[in-house]
Amino acid sequence: MHITFYGVRGSIAAPGAATVKYGGNTSCMHVRLNSGENLIFDAGTGIRRLGIDMLRHSEPILLLLSHGHWDHIQGYPFFGPIY
Repeated sequence: MHITFYGVRGSIAAPGAATVKYGGNTSCMHVRLNSGENLIFDAGTGIRRLGIDMLRHSEPILLLLSHGHWDHIQGYPFFGPIY
């Protein structure tokens, strides 16, 4: 299993020099299981970068949304693999 955090910021995305250490994107976590399956938790602004990384692969994706608050869904329209 491999876990990558693509966004850990709170309610408002805040990319920039002051947020380089932990990132400025809102909630998005990717878990790649040993079986090759991809689990994505939340679709905050971090999902855009994840989508770019995933376009190189064709494994199935399971997207789980913890809840419908804006900071957990605002990146979804920019997630390339859904198109």
